[in-house]
Amino acid sequence: MTTFADLLSSLKDELAARYRSPVWGAAIIALVVFHWKIIVFFLTEKQSAKDTISFIEANVSGMSITAAIAFALCYVIAFPWVELIIARAASFGKRARNDFHTEEREREIGRRKLIAQQQAQIINIELQNRSDQSKLADIELVKAYQNILSGENFGRWLKDLQKGPINNSLGNTIINYLNKVDSIEGKFINPAIESAHANFVSDLSTLGSAFNEGNQAQPIDDARRADLITFSRKAFESLQVYRQEVREQLGV
Repeated sequence: MTTFADLLSSLKDELAARYRSPVWGAAIIALVVFHWKIIVFFLTEKQSAKDTISFIEANVSGMSITAAIAFALCYVIAFPWVELIIARAASFGKRARNDFHTEEREREIGRRKLIAQQQAQIINIELQNRSDQSKLADIELVKAYQNILSGENFGRWLKDLQKGPINNSLGNTIINYLNKVDSIEGKFINPAIESAHANFVSDLSTLGSAFNEGNQAQPIDDARRADLITFSRKAFESLQVYRQEVREQLGV
C-alpha cells in the first residue's frame, strides 16, 4: 500500500528526473528566463488571487511559452554541436601542445645524446693520446735497450757463446743493460712487453752471473762452459720472445 510519504518521494524523484532531462531542464530554464517578472512577483508581492491571475495573464502568452520551448529545443539540438566544436578545438590544442612537448623532449634527448657523444669522443681522444704517449715512451725505451745491446751484435754474441767463443764486450754489455733495467725509466708501460722483457732480464742476469764467476784470467773448465752454453741459449730464446712481443705491440 502506497503511503503519502512514498507518494511525495515518487513525485520528488519525478521532478528531479524532469529537471535533469536535457529537454525539460532547458525548457524550465527558458520559461523562467522568459517569465522572470512572474517569479519576482511571487517572491516579492502579496496580492489577491484576482490580481495575481491578472498579472499572470498580462505577462504570459502563447507566444512567450512557444518561444521558451523553441529556445529549449534549439538549445538541445545545437548544444551537442557546440560541444563537438569546443571538443575538437580543445583536442586540436591538446594535440598541438602534446606535439610541442614531444618535440621538446626529442630535442632534449638529442642534445643529451650529442653531449654524451662529444664527451665520449673527448674521453676516447684523451685515452688515445695517453695510449700514443705510452707507445712512444715504450718505443724510445726499446731503442735505448737496443743501443746497449749494440743492435744485432748481441744476438750473434749469444750464438757464438753457445758454440764456444766468448766476445770480450759481452760482460760489459750485460752489466750496462742490467743497470738500465734498474734505473727509474727502465720499465715498460705495456704490461705484455714488460713481462716478456722481465723474463729476458732474468735469463740475462743469470748469464751475467755465470759469465763473471771466478777469475777471468783462468781457463774456462767444461762445467762452466756448459753453464754458459745453457744460460746463453735461454737468454737468446727469451730475447727472441721479447723482440716478437715488441714487434706485435709497438710495430718496431
